[in-house]
Amino acid sequence: MNFFLPKGGAIVLARPKRVKRGWMKLRVVAIVSETHDTRTFQMVDAEVGGCQFDYHAGQYLTFRFDHFEGRAIARSYTISSSPCQQDFVSITVKRTVGGVVSNWLYDNLHEGAVLRARGALGRFCYDIDRDHPHLFMVAAGSGVTPFLSIIRQFMPSDARGAPQEMSLLVSYRTRRDLIGWQELQAFAKAAHFHLHLTLTGERDRRFLHGRINAALLNTVLAGRIAGKTFMLCGPEAMMQIVTAALLDAGVDAEQIRTESFST
Repeated sequence: MNFFLPKGGAIVLARPKRVKRGWMKLRVVAIVSETHDTRTFQMVDAEVGGCQFDYHAGQYLTFRFDHFEGRAIARSYTISSSPCQQDFVSITVKRTVGGVVSNWLYDNLHEGAVLRARGALGRFCYDIDRDHPHLFMVAAGSGVTPFLSIIRQFMPSDARGAPQEMSLLVSYRTRRDLIGWQELQAFAKAAHFHLHLTLTGERDRRFLHGRINAALLNTVLAGRIAGKTFMLCGPEAMMQIVTAALLDAGVDAEQIRTESFST
């Protein structure tokens, strides 16, 4: 057993991390429509219910399909639920042009469907011992999903291992594409969370306009790069542009992390 000392001062006994080895079966128990083309699938362990493994916000599950279009195929999807939501684990899937597996999941998954998965895997996570106290997240479209998990975990001001501040710069095409909008609005009321949202396909006075590029990033940061760790998730082109801009601005490469997403 491990011990940790939370802000309240009382010693708490931490249970060992739960790991489920090999391929497990997850049953879909609820489907949430996020936008016109994005759905969140809540799943539980098909044998005993609930979420039977521990994970860090930002990690992913790998799913295996043995008879997908006549062949075996595997795809990884970021966990969009928070480790604080212990009754289920969820992934958020966007229907997109060329999204072979994502489109199949969006069109065919139903309550009661069982998927084979393994995990949780990945190191795209905030670490208070390694990272700076201000976590600055940059996302486009469904790339926001790992950050929804991270924000949900760390929004409570006394959350264990939380950054002192969090910022999210996220790009969507139109107002119809705002994944997690209701939650993000609520989060933005907290003093330690800052939301910067830009639309690329239409204009709205409430939001910024245009793709995330060096100019937009510089506008949002206003030269304030000290004390920040940057995590990026979205299209490769966007992440390359943002990474280059951050390096040019003097950000240490060790404080920039990127994550791609599956289709």
